[in-house]
Amino acid sequence: MRRVLVLLCILALAAPAAAGARVNAPGEGTLTVKNASGFVSIQARGGIIGRFDQGQLWVRDPNPDDEFEEVVTGADKRTVKNEFVTIYSGKNVRFRYLGGFFRMKLTAVGMDFSAVGKGSVTLQGADGTYSVNDAPAQAFPLLLTTFALAANSAGP
Repeated sequence: MRRVLVLLCILALAAPAAAGARVNAPGEGTLTVKNASGFVSIQARGGIIGRFDQGQLWVRDPNPDDEFEEVVTGADKRTVKNEFVTIYSGKNVRFRYLGGFFRMKLTAVGMDFSAVGKGSVTLQGADGTYSVNDAPAQAFPLLLTTFALAANSAGP
């Protein structure tokens, strides 16, 4: 009987964690950026994990009281603009935001990241590549390019 109770307690604790870890729900698209330099803006519901060699990361969390919060390490400077916006800058910065709705803007050199979600993306820069929904990688766009982050989008 004790074993059954322990097992039920473990399952009860694990269920919310598993639900929060949901990634790539129906309709969500993927974006992968490798060794790019320039500007990226992402507005989506989903998640993003990445890094950059040097630059600035602007994060807008429209609901700072929810359970989803960005994790940023390696930033030399952290500026809190207001309760919704935080700006990080420095070298060898790593970042992660999983779950919920978020807006991020990156102006950086040596960006590498993966995003999963539903929303919109704007890219501009030089060097590096990007891939949408596992399509073949293409050169980072020199001109400002915006496209949907969704399961059926093929990028610009």
